[in-house]
Amino acid sequence: MTEDLKTRFEQLVADPPPPSAVPSEAVFARVRTVRRRRTAGVITVAAAGAVAITLALGNVTNIGGAPPITNTPGAPKSVITGPPTAAPKPPPPIKVALKPTIKGRTVTMTVALSGKAFVPTAIPEGTLLSEDSFMNLSGGTDYSFGEGMPGGSDGGAIDCTRKKLTVGSETYVIPETHVYTKPGTYKFTYTIRYCGTKGWFPTTATTQLVVR
Repeated sequence: MTEDLKTRFEQLVADPPPPSAVPSEAVFARVRTVRRRRTAGVITVAAAGAVAITLALGNVTNIGGAPPITNTPGAPKSVITGPPTAAPKPPPPIKVALKPTIKGRTVTMTVALSGKAFVPTAIPEGTLLSEDSFMNLSGGTDYSFGEGMPGGSDGGAIDCTRKKLTVGSETYVIPETHVYTKPGTYKFTYTIRYCGTKGWFPTTATTQLVVR
């Protein structure tokens, strides 16, 4: 530092210039300036946050609030299906058709049988029954004309051994006829038993009789 500069510095320290404004007012002016700057910064940050929220909502929904349509590979797709449908029941192994013949108050019943069943074996021989008659392969029948005592037939001494499966059919007339005591509507019920995979199983059929 030169002697001239040193002299000026010492004079400035010894006799400083008067302040341009009251110290308290200068301090207040600085505080107000700082507050304005902070307020402006807060407004700027709030505006930036609002813009960010708007952009985020724009990415989530489109017009109407619906989710945006994307073509992202592998994204799960909703599949609309109808109500569950029940599996169809398998047809019965034995079919029974009843055909009544009504003459006055006397009724005769014709029975048509068809289907598949195991051939029973005779007891005690253990030999398979003859397949000449499909009805005779049954374990017996029961029937009722809806009036009077029920009837039926016995299959005899046979066993359901499930050795051989056969398919057959036969139509026969029940030997017993029935004479009704008065006119009316009656229900005829017929049941026959055959040998199946779980042993003897019944098949039942009914028909309505109108007697005048």
